[in-house]
Amino acid sequence: MDRPHGAILEFSANIGKWQLRGVDLVKFNEAGEMVEFEVMVRPLKALQALAEEIGNRIGPQLAQLKAAADAPH
Repeated sequence: MDRPHGAILEFSANIGKWQLRGVDLVKFNEAGEMVEFEVMVRPLKALQALAEEIGNRIGPQLAQLKAAADAPH
């Protein structure tokens, strides 16, 4: 039985007053193509702060893209 190939990437960051730690779990198929990508972050408060910061940074662009996609062609 073939074993899947993968990688684990550890990272850390400061989000406001929170110290965030996490890992990316990446799985590849036999052709070397990424087939799964999972992110784990802790602690929960840091994850919540990260989600809020991402929303603040990309929220306006997402709203513009959604409006453009919903506009009649």
